Amino acid sequence: MDSFKRVLKAINFKEPDRVPLDICGTTVSGIAITTLKKLLKKYNYESKIDIPDHIQQIGIPSPSFLAFLNVDTKRVGPHRIPDFERKVKKNHRKRIIDFWNIEYTMKDNEYYFNQTSFPLAKENNLKNAILSYNFPKPDKNYLKKVIKKNIKKNSTFYPILDRDCAGLLEMSTRLRGVEKFFTDLYLEKKFAEALIEKILEYKFAYWDIVLDAFGEREVIISEADDYGTESSLLISPKMLKDIFFPRLKKLFEFIKEKNPKARIFFHSCGAIREIIPDIIDIGVDILNPIQYKAVGMDLKNLKKDFGKELVFWGGGIDTQKILPFGTSKAVEDEVKKVIDIMAPGGGFVFATVHNIQSDVPIKNIISILETLKSYRRY
Repeated sequence: MDSFKRVLKAINFKEPDRVPLDICGTTVSGIAITTLKKLLKKYNYESKIDIPDHIQQIGIPSPSFLAFLNVDTKRVGPHRIPDFERKVKKNHRKRIIDFWNIEYTMKDNEYYFNQTSFPLAKENNLKNAILSYNFPKPDKNYLKKVIKKNIKKNSTFYPILDRDCAGLLEMSTRLRGVEKFFTDLYLEKKFAEALIEKILEYKFAYWDIVLDAFGEREVIISEADDYGTESSLLISPKMLKDIFFPRLKKLFEFIKEKNPKARIFFHSCGAIREIIPDIIDIGVDILNPIQYKAVGMDLKNLKKDFGKELVFWGGGIDTQKILPFGTSKAVEDEVKKVIDIMAPGGGFVFATVHNIQSDVPIKNIISILETLKSYRRY
């Protein structure tokens, strides 16, 4: 069974020949550049590294190396920061400004970029901030070129069309600042929603272009918005249901109207158990990253309660403690434990809980890969 058929069967809640594996299929299931280089060296493998997200400093190796690792997915989409917008300052601080005019910097001893500017934060009045800001529009020619370039006619990988910016809540906080925007949601609700609508407008335009370029074929659409901490939601369920979910539902309906074969992959970290029924209701087909160490995110209960209507993409292994700090044996045991819980009946794609970071020992990544070789078979 090839990768495309394997993933397709799993997301249709059937058991394929083995559990599908995603590494580097999205910018939330990737691997840090520094770690990827070590992995290539370990296997004595030559490969160019594409960098879809300079801010997170994650890379994608060649399709041949992905195939060598038995990966089943392939990201299709633009870079989060197009190369021509990268800048380096002479004071040894790398500096990036994205197309939202948000600045990110990284010191020489750091592993990824940190946000250092918030374009709409200078104005205390949100209405004035919105009026004075030049909201971006998707670059149609660039996006069409990137999508066409990334589509391989003979590829057996399952394609994932990826986004080029964060979700409605996260983008709002990046533009306005976390404290200011959370305050705006209560004190300036009308204009907070006006800001969200501007971001939503960008997403509608982005997916319209990307889906036209890709065509009406089987595909997974990757969207995201982080709603949870490790112990609770970031904002109230009522606010999510009143403000954010109706807008996401419209976006997902639009996507599925343009391509009825599209499946919505939605990434949200943290303790989001309470809102999973709402996430299903707005049209999400696939949930990621399944942060099972967070409150209420026990894998057995999630599989039992939602395993027949929601595909779980992730939850393969904890990336906060076990993967970076555990022994190879602990990693092996955890991978087996998760597969035993999540694989039966299909509806599961193995991926780590968010990106594999720079502090992960190569021996632990090898442990995952070696364990999967024998243990992911049905």
